[in-house]
Amino acid sequence: MDSRPTLAALRRGQDLAWLARRVVAFGIVVGAPIIAATWFRDGPHDAWVRWGYPPLGAVLLVFGWILIRRPAWALHAAITILVTLEVGWVVIAVGRIEQAPDAVTAWTSLIPTPLLGVVVCLIVGFLFQSTRTALLHGAAYTGLITGAMAVEFSRRPDGGEFVWQSVRYGVYLGVFLVLLLVLSRAKEHVTSAVAEAARADATASRMRDMAYLDELTGIANRRRLLEELGYQAGLLGPTHPVGVLYFDLDHFKVVNDTRGHDLGDQVLRSVAEITRRHLRPGDLLARLGGEEFVVVAPGTDHVHAVRLAERLRQALPDELEAALGFRVTASFGVTDLRADDSAASVLRRVDGFMYRAKAEGRDKVSAASA
Repeated sequence: MDSRPTLAALRRGQDLAWLARRVVAFGIVVGAPIIAATWFRDGPHDAWVRWGYPPLGAVLLVFGWILIRRPAWALHAAITILVTLEVGWVVIAVGRIEQAPDAVTAWTSLIPTPLLGVVVCLIVGFLFQSTRTALLHGAAYTGLITGAMAVEFSRRPDGGEFVWQSVRYGVYLGVFLVLLLVLSRAKEHVTSAVAEAARADATASRMRDMAYLDELTGIANRRRLLEELGYQAGLLGPTHPVGVLYFDLDHFKVVNDTRGHDLGDQVLRSVAEITRRHLRPGDLLARLGGEEFVVVAPGTDHVHAVRLAERLRQALPDELEAALGFRVTASFGVTDLRADDSAASVLRRVDGFMYRAKAEGRDKVSAASA
């Protein structure tokens, strides 16, 4: 059994931030050619475009690079650039109104880029800030840009109509903020639900580990072994033999008595790790308790099961000595799973072969005749 927690719910939560970064980056990719084309077309006769668009394009390209290549910087970069752009749009709006020959030309010069840029800033604020912060930030910015435009138009003799247009624009921004608030609340609920699902998934994974994994070694326990034997018995056939290996460490009590139980536990963990390295992905390694281990090898006939036991018998002492500085041998019993076997019956049979290996002098493999 795979003991690793399922990460799907966590990945879904991470996808929200990933999506926000990709959406903004995509907008920058789409907008960059438009900024460049506008600079070439309008720059020669529009000072705001001529001097303002090159730094604007550079800032946005750097921001896009950060979003894609340095996501850890994205939040701080987004807030810094957001405030910079907000200040820039206010300055541009006020400057265009002041320099325009009449109020109509001034209002026309604000459409679409400065006024649309304000809307984009509000959206980005909700993507990279908490809902409360984004709402307060957006409301303050809406009041600032609307007030600045209304004040500038009020200073012009022909600007009265456009004071009202500025206020109406501010009302539209307020409605837009409310819509963003609703969407952001929905996003927070989704994020909360995904986080809760991740916690529940992690809890369920821990419970599965407690039910099916040996606490000391991290491999399958008796319950998991019995389920696997029952499952494999239902798959038996001429093309699907199942080998069962049972091994017990020799003189393990001496290890505990002379070297201590902590080192004895380390031996058991090392045995589990060494054995796993010699098994295939579909094989199951389980600890029955103490120093007793069982391998269930689906698709392995009797001859190959005996060969596997011999490889493990030879590898365990050498690899334990390399890892811990002393040798521990093991005695193996090998049998085949039969169609009429219960989990208990096959374990009794293979346990008998293992004890025969003990009786024959230990550090041996004992099996029924093939």
